[in-house]
Amino acid sequence: MKNKIYLIGIGFKPLEKEAKDSLLKVCLVLGFKKTVELFRKKYSIYEKVKSKIKILNKLEELLHEAERSLSLGDVAILASGDPLYFGVGKKVVEFFGKEKVKVFPDLSSLQKAASLIKENWWEIPSLSFHSRPLKPELLLTKLYAYQKLAILTDGLNTPSVIARCLKEKGLEEELEIWVFEKLGSEEEKFFCGNCSEVAQKNFEEPNFLILNLKNKKKYTFGLEEKEILHSKSMITKDEIRAVVLHRLKIPKNGVFWDIGAGSGSVSLECALLSPELKIYAIEKEPLACELIYQNIKKFKTFNIKVVKGIAPEILTDLEKPDRVFIGGSGGRLKEILKFLDNLNKGLLLVLTAISLETLNLSLSFFKENNWKFEVSHIGVSRVEPLGDKLVFKAQNPIFVIKAEKK
Repeated sequence: MKNKIYLIGIGFKPLEKEAKDSLLKVCLVLGFKKTVELFRKKYSIYEKVKSKIKILNKLEELLHEAERSLSLGDVAILASGDPLYFGVGKKVVEFFGKEKVKVFPDLSSLQKAASLIKENWWEIPSLSFHSRPLKPELLLTKLYAYQKLAILTDGLNTPSVIARCLKEKGLEEELEIWVFEKLGSEEEKFFCGNCSEVAQKNFEEPNFLILNLKNKKKYTFGLEEKEILHSKSMITKDEIRAVVLHRLKIPKNGVFWDIGAGSGSVSLECALLSPELKIYAIEKEPLACELIYQNIKKFKTFNIKVVKGIAPEILTDLEKPDRVFIGGSGGRLKEILKFLDNLNKGLLLVLTAISLETLNLSLSFFKENNWKFEVSHIGVSRVEPLGDKLVFKAQNPIFVIKAEKK
């Protein structure tokens, strides 16, 4: 069947000629009630095609109606703005395939909003809470990762609800919120304020947000021991941490387990490097868990989830990892390694060892279970004063073991 789906964005600018011609020749025009009403108000071509318009309430109904009608001819689907910007475009293309769909995009809400405040829209990542649950940790993670963030709202996740959520997280002073109302209409307007100001106002729908952090992130890698809250020097030292992170080959996204997280120093670095990464900091000591919570708040690394418990038992219900770091095992290294051996192939594991016993146990396990591995011996000396002179003082040498499950 050679008939096509024409996915036509509307709302901000006049239709291009090819989109108009497509509407005139199709056998059916489909859309949701609000979209069709917008089409009626803004486009004179409505009068020529209104007899072919069918209004549907659910996306599944729309897709199946379009599929049934393709046997009769081409079908047009109306969508708001750019259909491929958190619109129906993704589902339509997945359902019919790229070859069968032609897209005529209008402006996206982000493009229109950014033009009003003279900002580069391509520099602003987006997050949608339209018909999705509001996830504060995801919101904070994205915001602190990118400093600017566009938010698609709905009747439940309104600007005031989101502003109250951000205020409760302590962002009152450092956040600027732009609220855009009824973009593309004659009543279009926008407002800029802090969390309290936005939380107290009601805004007309549809609306759209752009968040802007005033205090920009200084760096993404290279936290120092003195910056990280820790207890009794129980922290992966700076030089060792750098080697560990290199060996881990931190992915942009996926799942990372930090077993025996201590102060959470490795998790913190991973979170700053890869804001999209899901990080589980697993730690059995209550004091250490509290320090991790404090460090998460300090460094705004909200993609870290603290898991209090003893490994490997506590690992059972966690999302399966792509990367694992073992900084401490509480004397249960063999049990932890056995648990990891039952996970997915291609798992990349890095662990540190101070003692020869830990090193020997690890290498024996990897040999017996056919893991590919390599070992580095890291010796670090730091300059310290001794009287009126400077001398090198050696730190405990560390073995860094990288292993991959075949």
